[in-house]
Amino acid sequence: MTGDNDRNRKVVEVVKFFLRSVALYRQFYSKYQKGAISFENVQKLVDDRGQSLLFNLKKICHCIFREGNASSEKEQLFDLAVSSIFHEAMIIREYCYQVETYSPKAKSLEGKTQKSTHEKKFLKELERTLERARKRLSVELKETDALLSETLEQLKDLISSYPENGLLVRFLLENENLVREILGPEGPDNIFSAMYKEGKLLALQVAARSYYDSGYYQQSADAIKKVLALTPHNEVRFLYFFYSGLRDYYEENNYEGALENFRLAREIEASTYPSHPEHIKRIDSLTQVIQTALQEANKDLLGAV
Repeated sequence: MTGDNDRNRKVVEVVKFFLRSVALYRQFYSKYQKGAISFENVQKLVDDRGQSLLFNLKKICHCIFREGNASSEKEQLFDLAVSSIFHEAMIIREYCYQVETYSPKAKSLEGKTQKSTHEKKFLKELERTLERARKRLSVELKETDALLSETLEQLKDLISSYPENGLLVRFLLENENLVREILGPEGPDNIFSAMYKEGKLLALQVAARSYYDSGYYQQSADAIKKVLALTPHNEVRFLYFFYSGLRDYYEENNYEGALENFRLAREIEASTYPSHPEHIKRIDSLTQVIQTALQEANKDLLGAV
């Protein structure tokens, strides 16, 4: 169900870079509205050398969402929107550089008493250029803010089309504060409700399975424990004991704890729950390995005595 492949990882990068780009843009725009402007902050958002959020977002979108890559129409439209945002942001970058760099220099030179006719003419022309840049910067910022908001709606639709991408679900759960910052207090719940009929309940199960597939047993146990708090279904209880047993064995070297968790999982399977055959096979195999190891350890202790 998780589909943990290279494309899924790149989809996560798209979502991550877009959300962080929106957060950084909003910070920059808010400071601009208060009279502060910083080319350095714009550089973090957009550049042409691969060091910025929007550059990397555009690059990844082109890589996986272009028509030749069997992308959906939603993905192709999102790719176009990201390209538009990037180019608008590059225009903002240029105007911001002009205003921040040349305005102070022009003002300092205007205070000089001795200037030639050509110098005075140049300074007047420069001031007209800077005034145009200030006006265009204001317009471009407003238009880009609106474009980001529109594309954010596209992103929400796009995310809902990836219910089997366990890596994406994990990212959304691990970064709920970022999602709330960008989409509002109900943002995470709305996203999960759009992805699954069961909402966050199923999102946590998908994440737990994805962690399990990746070998992160502590995280898989933690995720399924949150599901267990919402529903006492026997399948959920079975998975909780199964993941906990794997955590005890592989990550904590707690053989007794692993055996106990596997025993509890086995009891649920034997009484009320139709099993996952692959999980039961793994439980039985590991139980045998652990029991053999404990028996050998006991022999060594008796021999030492």
